[in-house]
Amino acid sequence: MPLLPSMTFCRVLLAAAGLGTLFLAARADENEVVVISPHWQGIRDETSRAFSAWHQQHYGKPATIRWRDVGGTSQIIRFLRSEYQASPSSGVDVLYGGGVDPYHDLKTDGLLTRYDPPTEILAQIPAELHGVALYDPDHEWFGTSLSGFGIVINQRAREAARLSDVQTWTDLADPRLAGWVSGCDPRSSGSVLAIDEIILQAYGWDKGWAVLMAMSGNVRNFLSSAAAATVEVGLGDAAYGVSIDIYGQAQVGYYGAENVRFVLPEGQTVITPDSIGILKNPPHAELARHLVEFVLSRDNQLLWMKPKGSPGGATRNIVNRMSVYPALYDELAGVTPILDNPFHTRSDLVYSGALAAKRRAILSAVIAASMIDTHDLLVRAWTALHSPAMQRLSPERQQALLADYASPPCSAEELLRLSDTIWKDPLQHTALVERWQSQALDRYRRLLQEIASN
Repeated sequence: MPLLPSMTFCRVLLAAAGLGTLFLAARADENEVVVISPHWQGIRDETSRAFSAWHQQHYGKPATIRWRDVGGTSQIIRFLRSEYQASPSSGVDVLYGGGVDPYHDLKTDGLLTRYDPPTEILAQIPAELHGVALYDPDHEWFGTSLSGFGIVINQRAREAARLSDVQTWTDLADPRLAGWVSGCDPRSSGSVLAIDEIILQAYGWDKGWAVLMAMSGNVRNFLSSAAAATVEVGLGDAAYGVSIDIYGQAQVGYYGAENVRFVLPEGQTVITPDSIGILKNPPHAELARHLVEFVLSRDNQLLWMKPKGSPGGATRNIVNRMSVYPALYDELAGVTPILDNPFHTRSDLVYSGALAAKRRAILSAVIAASMIDTHDLLVRAWTALHSPAMQRLSPERQQALLADYASPPCSAEELLRLSDTIWKDPLQHTALVERWQSQALDRYRRLLQEIASN
């Protein structure tokens, strides 16, 4: 049965007149703040409950959150840009979650609104951590918690299949792990794209690309969300997956540390803020400011750090997250399930957020064209490269074929040039992606043919 076709038709007409999103905003409850977010349901539920209680206590009146769900971070950004092209307001008050890169993009587009939190709250949060800003100097976005990027491991599945332990990104490139790695499309997940970027910066463009190619050869399938990939590991359908800590730690909390582990590759990852920002022309501006105030407040920071079921902690869901308040790590030592203090760690990786932001969109496209949309043939080529037939070739030829498989379609410098030129033209943009995909397929077929002929 069709879902409210008349309402859909009405909205199309109103949007055409530039009034659609304003109409929807007006119909929202005056005590609701509309939030768009990639966060999983557990965080949404705990945030809704805690915010409502906090708002009643601090402002003496009720307030609730109405969550909008349009997919992962990349889909959210596309949705917001589309809405703002059609109307002065998107009908959404706040973007919550998705890391930090989307906020750089939205700020550049002029789609965020400045908010100055109470001085006593902002005083608790350092301006930066290891060179990474924890909030925007113009107060258009704020880090609400800290996120690390690492590897989630199902210990039982790994041991049952007699697979090796992993500690680094390159460990996931071991061909003996083929079919045991769960993946996610970086076009759908900002956190997975961030991990790809970290790997490329940790090892350099050429070696980092080779690591991603080898990991892709081991991936059993690329799912449409990072959360789904970690769930697949938790269930034991896969033994390994790359993950932001929030998803990895959720699996550890659910299945127990003896069954599932989450590791941060030492010296090869970064700690970044997971952020919040008020969008341009928010329909409920006052409540939007109140929500940001709450999320940055001590009450919400304790919600992240305290164990589920403890006073001030989560009530029904495990939402273990690293606070942006350095003081809480010592204050809650021995109580919090968060064992690592990010303010006491060091990293050998010199990470460029500016580089990541500049090539964000084009990087997800070149990865998809080379590794995801061509994955079936890629896996066949990867398997052939480690088959008995490969061993009949000379060592020199084996090395040449492995290097051919792992070679990037362009240099890092060329990718940036393309990002500033061809990528900005929709027609040339599409042709470029098609060329990358065609070149990848030709390479995999060529490798398969040569190996099979020996």
